Amino acid sequence: MNQPALREQLRPTLNGGKDGWNDDEPAVIEAACELAVRRYFAEDYDVLAVADFVAELRLATGNDPPLDQLKTEAVIRWALGKADVVTDDITAGQQFWMRTAAVTLLTIRLQLDEAAIDQLIIDSERIALERGWHPPLAS
Repeated sequence: MNQPALREQLRPTLNGGKDGWNDDEPAVIEAACELAVRRYFAEDYDVLAVADFVAELRLATGNDPPLDQLKTEAVIRWALGKADVVTDDITAGQQFWMRTAAVTLLTIRLQLDEAAIDQLIIDSERIALERGWHPPLAS
């Protein structure tokens, strides 16, 4: 929602405020990415549309940190349900950044208002919980 002050306020609360990494919170971003890309791309999407989206994503983020075009396309295509896409060579941190950037741009592209974004978060948390993760729930 373009609220940088709030984002900076919430950043220290990730991972329960502790240093390090957990897989529970990224599981919510993974689910949010799946929901958003499936809403944005048609079921019979063209791989060139994904490539174009990733190119625009790289431009929108200033490629900072760098987003590898092909790896980011693989993450998006995996989120679209392509089981044959290989993402084993992409670190969890890289996937987290790719998914976060994609969801951010997609909320703009889909013109989601605050209520729709709240619903996306709720649905993503539910999916993460159903998959066995234990993220702290948004208040």
